[in-house]
Amino acid sequence: MFKTLKITASIIVLTFASYKANAQWDLFSNLLSQLDNTVYNQYFDNLGGLDSTWSVNQVDGNDLLNEHYDLLNNPSPGGGLDSSYIFGLDAGLDSLIDRLPGQGLFDPDADTLIGELEHIQDIFGANFDSLGGLFDQYQDSLVFDSANWNVVIIDFDDLTEGHLDMLQDTLGMVMDTTFPSNPHNFAGLIGKLFDIKAFPDLELAFGVQDADLKYWNEEYSANSKVIRIGSVPRFDKDVIECNYPVVPIEARWHVQASWNGGERSSPGDATGAREEGDKGGFNPLLFFGDFAMMATPRIGAWGNTSFRIITSLGMEFGTYAPAHRDYRPPFTSFNKGFATGFGPQIGAGFSMTTGQLVIYSLATIAEGDVLRCALPYRYNSRRFEVGMRYGNIINVRCNTGLATWQEHDNRRADINTQVTVGIILAELHH
Repeated sequence: MFKTLKITASIIVLTFASYKANAQWDLFSNLLSQLDNTVYNQYFDNLGGLDSTWSVNQVDGNDLLNEHYDLLNNPSPGGGLDSSYIFGLDAGLDSLIDRLPGQGLFDPDADTLIGELEHIQDIFGANFDSLGGLFDQYQDSLVFDSANWNVVIIDFDDLTEGHLDMLQDTLGMVMDTTFPSNPHNFAGLIGKLFDIKAFPDLELAFGVQDADLKYWNEEYSANSKVIRIGSVPRFDKDVIECNYPVVPIEARWHVQASWNGGERSSPGDATGAREEGDKGGFNPLLFFGDFAMMATPRIGAWGNTSFRIITSLGMEFGTYAPAHRDYRPPFTSFNKGFATGFGPQIGAGFSMTTGQLVIYSLATIAEGDVLRCALPYRYNSRRFEVGMRYGNIINVRCNTGLATWQEHDNRRADINTQVTVGIILAELHH
């Protein structure tokens, strides 16, 4: 039987002592300025529609968190780290180098991006053994002594709506002098994403992804490998200025890729389900990434455990990589794959901190448009993420989600479970 912990949170006065944007808000602005005029305007149009329809079910977050507690009892929740991950990084980098020409990047920016990925690849190789044995070494530290709690935050909807209004108002002020200017200055952007002051904890993570996918009438499943790089929030900021309560702000970002080992074979049954085939190949599957600003005020404590509510505003992209060129010729004979959706992202959840252990649950919703597409395809994404980090050492995440890139689920990815084990590394900082 679960104990239900109800946290009463007073309405927080959302007052800033200063409206000067910090470095993280500046980065948000810089990222949005990378868009062209059309996508820039689509972002804010979609944000207006998303704000009026979003909601988060706290029960789903609790259910996934309790599944995560059980998952951490397994010896290898993220699967085994082996040489296939090194092969995947090599093949993925080669594929990116082949695809970058014609993507609208200036040569210096393309060179900067490739150089950074090669640097990350070197760090991954240097920490390969440490990452592979990390969970076994720290499994006993990833234990929460009140794992049978369900967290229910009273006035959750009203609180998160108020915090979202504050985040949107701040974004509006930050964007007053920012204009779309297309991709440029990747060196500056990458430097900010890997800046130790803005993002004190960064992780390299590996894992596994179990997903059901659909392309028109073809349905298939994929058990894939995952590589993830991004920030690991601390959820520990407290801000008090001028005797007014000020909501602490923390930014987060991540990029991830999943792939499987070979070409899929012919349909195996009437539903078109397919199995993995040749293990020697490399087939990119799904790419996701986001950047968001989070309001994370403290809302209470129970014994040695403190609680925060999380409200998030940002941006998300998602890519469905398979081309399916031979699906319905001639209708898809020119399909190049890599359908990428982009749009605003809103999220909400909570965190718990006890000693060096931080536990978090976050649900996000994103809606936008499929880029570089002549047809008005829409991108929709719903994700739940829970995780536990211990100190500045390890971070284990569990995700579920659903993303679509066309109407009627003609491109759809239903992520049943994704688990990643991450090592927090100081050498990722610039």
